[in-house]
Amino acid sequence: MLKLIIPFLIILNGITMSQDNNFIHSLSESHSLFCEKKINDRRFKHKDIVPLIKSLKNNKDFIVKKAGESVNKRDIYLISWGTGPKKIFMWSQMHGDESTATMALFDIFNFLKDNEHFKEFKDELKTKVTLYFMPMVNPDGAEVFKRRNYFDIDINRDAIRQQTPEGLTLRKTFDSLKADFGFNLHDQVIYHTTGINYKSAALSFLAPAPDYEKTITPLRERAMRLIAKLFTELSTIIPGHIGKYNDDHETRAFGDNFQKWGTSTILIETGGWKDDPEKQFLRKLNFIALISSFKGIMEESYNKFEVSVYNSIPFNEEYLKDVILKNVTYELKGKKYLVDVAILREEKSSKDSNNYYYKSSVDDIGDLSVFSGYEEYDLTGMTLEKGQTYNKRFHHEADVLKQDIRKLYKKGFTNVIVKHLSEENFTKIPFNIVESKYKVDETLNLNESADFIIKQNDKVKYVMVNGFLYDVDNNLGEIKNGMVR
Repeated sequence: MLKLIIPFLIILNGITMSQDNNFIHSLSESHSLFCEKKINDRRFKHKDIVPLIKSLKNNKDFIVKKAGESVNKRDIYLISWGTGPKKIFMWSQMHGDESTATMALFDIFNFLKDNEHFKEFKDELKTKVTLYFMPMVNPDGAEVFKRRNYFDIDINRDAIRQQTPEGLTLRKTFDSLKADFGFNLHDQVIYHTTGINYKSAALSFLAPAPDYEKTITPLRERAMRLIAKLFTELSTIIPGHIGKYNDDHETRAFGDNFQKWGTSTILIETGGWKDDPEKQFLRKLNFIALISSFKGIMEESYNKFEVSVYNSIPFNEEYLKDVILKNVTYELKGKKYLVDVAILREEKSSKDSNNYYYKSSVDDIGDLSVFSGYEEYDLTGMTLEKGQTYNKRFHHEADVLKQDIRKLYKKGFTNVIVKHLSEENFTKIPFNIVESKYKVDETLNLNESADFIIKQNDKVKYVMVNGFLYDVDNNLGEIKNGMVR
């Protein structure tokens, strides 16, 4: 009899997995129907989401409560939907500059409000599960798009001492809900890869360890199985782009402690994706992952997935750079060297925190064949030199734009001198602005700005200003911003 049952179970399991894959692909195809259009970039504020949260009060299926306040008296909300016995608690933007999942939560609200699509699934979900959402735990940090709260305390290191009002609100809410599952929603640096390869870690998961011994408790094992399910399904959409976050125990962190205090906790870290600086595709992946989790928890289908699948997920490594210039020749003291040059673009908030600019620097030089870049340029047969300063003084930045930009580039200039400057540290003109006494160091050094001219057959082929490459011959490429030095 057993010999007959096992093949049947294997077939049944295969049918279930196929149905789940169809489900997430349907979510992927329909996401645009639910995408909250009033939030379409990463630097939204508390004031942008409050009207959206309050509008949920008009829908009988949602309950909206004030859970607490930030240091600066911004309200922190708890939103619930459903009446089922299984409780799922999600909290986002504990770090103010990690906003991708918050965007996804508002897409999920629209999904739940919709009466036309996925109706059968939502009708069942409503009676079997209760969803709890706490978007933007750190509204003061979000206001200036920084990680920490107003007092510069990392809220995610305040689970034990409980000195931040935001952390206290999160802990009190957790204690009151006694949720079966918790989702700790974050963003990580975009340079993580899924193991030692060239693929960005678009999403990284973790079932946090409840102790330094990394004990696999029943609650943690349940989280591992759910992650195994998500990894299997999402790999059909983003194969090779799913990693595992470092599993060392952090005794001060909420996720690690929630795992210890009785809730199966899943960390989701959103990483990077090529040509997605505002993380709109990554927002969609969060939307899919969370709704698929709801389905898996409702049906308890995560039990079909083995912990070995979770263990097979590669840990995050850092083998990504913003830009890599490959195989370029660089001359120093009469000798030519064949090198790769890696460049990082650091995102900085402008004085108006709604906006940002990039400050680039040389991150590495040499044989960088084990690394990959979001942008890569093979410069075989070309030479790299430092960009020079145009010696004419301009009165205003706008005067620079009246010049023949390509002609200045072809003469090797990446810097200009401007008398009257704005108060910002950056400029939107496609040059750096420097003082008349500014001297270019001809030596290629780490941590210096990435301002180069690249020649082919002794003629300028490319110019790089502040880490952005422009093809002089073909008018290709965009200098996002220059720096004021």
